Amino acid sequence: METKSIRVAKGLERVIVDDTAISSTDSKGNLVYRGYKATELAEKKSFEEVAYLIAYGKLPKKAELHEFSSQLIKLSRLDNSTIRLLKSISGNAPKLDMLRTVISGMPLEGNDEHKALQMAARMPALIAYNVKAIKPMKSKNANYAERFYNAITGIEDKNLAKYFEKLLILYTEHEFNASTFALMVTASTLAGPQAAFTSALATLKGPLHGGANSEVLKYLLKFKSKEDAIRFVDKKLKAKEKIMGFGHRVYKIKDPRAQFVKLQLRTLSKEKGMYALVEYAEAIEEEMWNLKRIPANVDFYAAIYMYLLGIDEKFYLPIFAAARSFGWIAHYKEQVASNKLIRPDSNYIGPKGLKL
Repeated sequence: METKSIRVAKGLERVIVDDTAISSTDSKGNLVYRGYKATELAEKKSFEEVAYLIAYGKLPKKAELHEFSSQLIKLSRLDNSTIRLLKSISGNAPKLDMLRTVISGMPLEGNDEHKALQMAARMPALIAYNVKAIKPMKSKNANYAERFYNAITGIEDKNLAKYFEKLLILYTEHEFNASTFALMVTASTLAGPQAAFTSALATLKGPLHGGANSEVLKYLLKFKSKEDAIRFVDKKLKAKEKIMGFGHRVYKIKDPRAQFVKLQLRTLSKEKGMYALVEYAEAIEEEMWNLKRIPANVDFYAAIYMYLLGIDEKFYLPIFAAARSFGWIAHYKEQVASNKLIRPDSNYIGPKGLKL
């Protein structure tokens, strides 16, 4: 018997397309990873522990954590073929474009799960490739966040790396977001993890998904006062223009990740003696809420957060990708474990009955 097609909201807004055991938002609006609040994990756990939780469904025991951490270090090393591929790409290419190209073409070994982990483990090394004047770390026991932070900044500082780690954890996973859903569509064709990761990276580039924080930093750095920031909002709204860093498909009142990062920023900015940007940001957030009832999303405060950590803007989006890649591992595994080709119908509205 032929089944009828179902009309759903454009953009699949508020449409449930599948089940997942990886992440969701609870009744109070908290982002939850495998049953745990993401903000509590960011406060109390290491990135490796959270990555393991998301990829394998449980928090690791001590021996499992040690094995996983060691595996990430081992798999992060770049082989000669990958290095040659990196060298062939123009040094002026955006970092995310470079990352997408190399991920699509580098040699991988083992089964699909191992290949996916290999791609995720390599991302910091790929992102940091060609970064000049970076001294090798003195610490031999540095964790994932410390190594990643040092690779892109040259700074060996456990306190600052801890701030960086918290942001990585908040970026690790977020339900069926655009890049994850693109990965799922590709995975559903059984194209393999490399193709699926490439699809996710291509989707992540868009300013309506992962590219917002770079745009946020550009306008924040132009302000000289809170009044400048407020005038900027008023001018944009009057012209009916979008303000990057605001609004989210899921969070209509508050993005708990944004509020967590804002609280971290208040401490970090005092340590750095650089509180002005935070003041401008809070003024914009208040004005946007008062006038439009649109909340700030995590990218809004993450832009300032990474700036104060001394991270170059060109790394912002690749950092998002590196953290989110562990969520992609989980979604790839979940998709292929109970696979059905993702292929929606369409409603044709073009011309009919034309003759040559």
